[in-house]
Amino acid sequence: MRIISLEPEHIDELLELEGKMYWQSEKWKDLWEKEAKERFRVFIKDYLVNFPEGCFGLVENERISGAMFLTKISKLKTIPYLHKFSEYFEPEGSIAYVSFFVVKEGKREEKEAIALELYDYATKVAVDIHCKTIEVVIYSSPIEEAALKGNNYEKLEGQFEWEIYPEKKVTSSIYYNNLLMNSG
Repeated sequence: MRIISLEPEHIDELLELEGKMYWQSEKWKDLWEKEAKERFRVFIKDYLVNFPEGCFGLVENERISGAMFLTKISKLKTIPYLHKFSEYFEPEGSIAYVSFFVVKEGKREEKEAIALELYDYATKVAVDIHCKTIEVVIYSSPIEEAALKGNNYEKLEGQFEWEIYPEKKVTSSIYYNNLLMNSG
């Protein structure tokens, strides 16, 4: 497997991963097909065009196995999952916020290994974009939580309201990793 910079040509593959990872339950599947898929197409393209330096993926056999988008903000907070890049990006921010995270279907161990590799690489990207901390908001992603624990992330006290889709809010957790404290 190798890390690549993601480009607009990867949109359909990223949409497929998003749909399979988060939108398969009865509660969400219809919404995905009716409108969410197209909203995510706009969201993904916005990041790939406006902040490609924060978008990367893990590729195996020319297929994306996992992907992550980072943006820059200045304080720990939740950002609506679907948002315009320009509404939250802070050029002087020192926190790399995980805006998008997906891994392919497969065995739990394989998915955890992909997530761990993505979070390992996120540290390099965060440093490259001049950030000192990485922040992640999680609603329900056991694979991602396992990767965070494997990369020395700390959980912020309390529960936080997060807009996972327009006008749909869930209770979530915030994890963070202070890179300077956890490096070398």
